[in-house]
Amino acid sequence: MPEGAPPKVLAVVRKELIQLTRDPRSLLMIALIPLVVMLLFGVGYGGSSGKVGIIIVDMDRGQMASALIEAISETPTISVKAYAGSVEEARSLVSGGAAASALVIPEGFTPSLMSGSPVQILVVIDEASPTLASTVKDSMLAVTYYFQQEYARQIQGPSVELIYNSVYGPKVTNLEAFTPFVVALVLQLVPTTLISIAICREKEKGTFEQLIMSPVSRFDIIFGKLVAYFTATLVDMLITLFVAIYIFGVVIRGSILDLMLISTVYLLGSLGLGMLISVLSRNQLQANQAAIFIFIPFLLFCGGLAPVELLSPQAATIANINPMYHFIYALRGIMVKGYGLPQLLQPTGALLVYMGAMMSIAPALLKLRVE
Repeated sequence: MPEGAPPKVLAVVRKELIQLTRDPRSLLMIALIPLVVMLLFGVGYGGSSGKVGIIIVDMDRGQMASALIEAISETPTISVKAYAGSVEEARSLVSGGAAASALVIPEGFTPSLMSGSPVQILVVIDEASPTLASTVKDSMLAVTYYFQQEYARQIQGPSVELIYNSVYGPKVTNLEAFTPFVVALVLQLVPTTLISIAICREKEKGTFEQLIMSPVSRFDIIFGKLVAYFTATLVDMLITLFVAIYIFGVVIRGSILDLMLISTVYLLGSLGLGMLISVLSRNQLQANQAAIFIFIPFLLFCGGLAPVELLSPQAATIANINPMYHFIYALRGIMVKGYGLPQLLQPTGALLVYMGAMMSIAPALLKLRVE
């Protein structure tokens, strides 16, 4: 290192720190990001955990069946949501989202165990969420192990075997279950960051004000930017789906048209959010910080990293106001479960409200800001 370099480096450091202190918004964002992220993480992941819902089908109604149900009810990670009278009813409830799984205790369960004969128990699982499905399997294994140890003398040794089955075909691959999450990442991060930074860059250079002064109307400018970044992000999404379908063999069980409609609604909401960020930001650094600041809670409470059902009750409340959570829920419904939009009225309605709010508030504030 040349002589005198350290003092020069220190001078650059001093200059950068002084510039930061002259930008209160960036300074506030730098301080808030770790604080808010840790608080949200603690609220959602550090407190009491939720429970996986399960449907019980008791076709035996004997002593051992009652003991097994009692053991399931006492399991910390499982909540018995309802009792069904048949396997078909249980499948329908799981498929409709009433619970994550169903346990079918077969007829003759008690006498078979008492005589030492092996018994198979069917566990029907919603594999749309791999983490949730894994939690169900682990919990069922723990319950049956405890049950067999507790009643070992009566049932003549370990005799219970679990048979797993998915409600959406023989098996849902991890890639099929995670593809909606990947699509949500693309449609949230790319358009929000791109349009917010692009508008802030034009503000810094003064070209945005020049556009406003030109014969082109404000509507044409805003609509033109939306169409441009909508098209760019849509291409990204189509590339993602192409790779998933034609290279990795992901199966889309629902309608492609429904998938594109719900994705369009969410994408427009993300673009509106990006415009809103550009209104509140003075430069590209602030816009980038704000986009990351908003993206982190979206990511933590979208159900992609961990199922909302397994988080704290507070996390479920946050998830219900998180548009990314509703989008992933709807997309999994279409891609994995084969649902149509009429079966997804609640998440679709939430996304329409989100899109409507962003696409009305952001352009209005942007227009006021540049006048």
